[in-house]
Amino acid sequence: MQFAWRCLLALWCAPLAAQAAQPAPAAGFDLVLRGGTLIDGSGGDAVTGDVAIADDRIAALGEFEIPAGTPVLWLEGLTIAPGFIDLHGHADGTVVRTPHCQNFLRMGVTTLITGNCGGSVENLATHFGRIDRGGIGVNYGSLIGHGTVRNAVMGSANRAPTPAELTAMQQLVATAMRDGAFGMSTGLIYVPGSYAEADEITALASVVGRFGGIYVSHMRNEGDAMPAAIAETIAIGEHGGCRVHVSHVKCSGKANHGRAAEMLALLDAARARGVAVSADQYAYDASSTGLDVLFPTAELAIGRAEFAARLRDDPEFRKRMKQMLLRGMADAGFGDLRYARIASARGNTSLNGMLLPAAARQRLGNDGPEAQAELALTLFADAAPSRVTMVYHKMAEADVEAFMRQPWIAIASDAGVRDPNGSSRPHPRGTGNNVRVLARYVRERHVLDLPTAVHKMSEVPARAFGIRDRGVLRVGAFADLVVFDPVKVQDRATYEDPVAPPDGITHVFVNGRLAVANGELTGVRAGRVLRHQATTSEVGK
Repeated sequence: MQFAWRCLLALWCAPLAAQAAQPAPAAGFDLVLRGGTLIDGSGGDAVTGDVAIADDRIAALGEFEIPAGTPVLWLEGLTIAPGFIDLHGHADGTVVRTPHCQNFLRMGVTTLITGNCGGSVENLATHFGRIDRGGIGVNYGSLIGHGTVRNAVMGSANRAPTPAELTAMQQLVATAMRDGAFGMSTGLIYVPGSYAEADEITALASVVGRFGGIYVSHMRNEGDAMPAAIAETIAIGEHGGCRVHVSHVKCSGKANHGRAAEMLALLDAARARGVAVSADQYAYDASSTGLDVLFPTAELAIGRAEFAARLRDDPEFRKRMKQMLLRGMADAGFGDLRYARIASARGNTSLNGMLLPAAARQRLGNDGPEAQAELALTLFADAAPSRVTMVYHKMAEADVEAFMRQPWIAIASDAGVRDPNGSSRPHPRGTGNNVRVLARYVRERHVLDLPTAVHKMSEVPARAFGIRDRGVLRVGAFADLVVFDPVKVQDRATYEDPVAPPDGITHVFVNGRLAVANGELTGVRAGRVLRHQATTSEVGK
C-alpha cells in the first residue's frame, strides 16, 4: 500500500499516528479494522470480528493474531460490510469528466455497472482504456446498449432491420462482449429500442449468450401491459441462451398500484422452472426519465430536434401532441400531470424541481391540465436537442415494500454521477438510495433485517452479473468495504434538495484503499475497470 495512504491514515486517526507511521511487517497486513460488527453479504447473522487488509485483498477475518506495528482502526459500534454493488447506473461517458463518482462513494457503493436501459458507450475498448489511464473512484463495468447498437447501424428508423443490418448489429454486440461488456441492455420504451421486435432482440441476445453474458431489460411496459412485457423479457433470454435481469421493477400508474404480487408471481414462476431471472429496484415510489416518454414513440422517430421544431412551427402538430398529452394524463389515472416533477429543463432552469401544476401556474397563470400540457410542449421545444428530464411520482409505497422484501431482488440506483453544484434537481436516488434502504426499510419500517439488506446490495448483485470476488467478506476477496453506523445512517437527499449527502457512512475502501474517511472523500481513485470474462471460446473469434 502506498506511503501516501499511510500518511492519510495517520492524520484522521490521531491516537494511532505513531503506530500508523511504521512500515507494515513483511508478509503482514496493511491495516486491521478492529471491533466492528461484520455482515458478510451472504444474508447470514452478523458477528463481531476484525478485518485485515493486505494490498487490495481481505487477508484475514474474525479472530487472528495481529503482527506488531500493524496499523489498527477501531470501529466499535460500527458495521463492516462488503462495498455495495450498484447494477443499474447511467454514468457512461460522464465518468471521464467526473471520475471520482463522489455520490456513489458516499452511499457506500464501490462497484457500478452502467450502460443500462439500452444506452451505453459504443466503443467500450476505447472507453475502458481511457478510464484505465485516468483512474476512477469506483470499480466500473458496462453493458452494451441495444439502442446504441441499433442507432449506430439504423439511426432512428422505425422498422425491422434488413439481414445485413442485423448482422452488423450482431457484430457490434460481439465486439463489445469481447471488450468486456457484461451483457446487453434494452430500453424498450425509448427510441430507437421501442421500434425493435422481439426476434431482433433475441438475435442479439443469442450473441450475448454465446459469451456467457446477461440480457438486462427496461421492459416494454411497466404498467397495464406488464404481464406481456415480462413474458417477452423472459422469452428473449431463454431463446437467446442467456441469463435475464429485469431493471428497476415497479408497478407504474395509479391503475396498477397493488400489482406487485402479480408481477412477483410471474417472475417466481419463471425462476421455479429454472430460468435464471434476477431483478433490481430503487428505494423510492417515484421514477425518473425523460419528458419524451409522454409522447408517442412513432412520432419521435424524426429526432428530438425536428420534433421540437414541429412543436414550434406546426400548429396542427402541436395541437395533436397536446391531445396526446391530455389522453396520457387520463391513462395514468391521476387526471393531470400532478405526478410529474421537472428535474432538468434547459432554457427553463428556474422551473427545475417544481411539479408541473405549480410550474404551469407560475409560468402561465393556470395550473389546469391544458396549461400543464402547454408547458410540457414548451419545455420540450425550448430544451431540444437536449433532453428534459423528469421525476414521475407514479408508484405506490406498498408495491415498493413488496419488492423490497424479496431477498433475491438487488438494490440499484438507476442514477448517474451527480454534480453537487449543478442547477438541476435530479431524483434523490443518486445520492440517497443505498442509505435509504438501511434507514427507512431496515431501521424505521422493519421491512428487512440488516443482513438481508446488505445481502441485496452486495452478494445478490455480484452473483446476478457474475462479478467475481466482490460483494462478500471472505479471505481472498477484494477489499471493497463500507463501514457505517446502523443507528445514525440516514439519507438526507430529498426532491427539493436531491444532492444532499447521506449521514452515517463513515469509511469506504475500494480495492484496499481508503476512498471515504470519517464521511469525507479522500480523493483517491482506487477503482478499476471490470471486464466480463467470456465463458466460451467466442472470445477468441
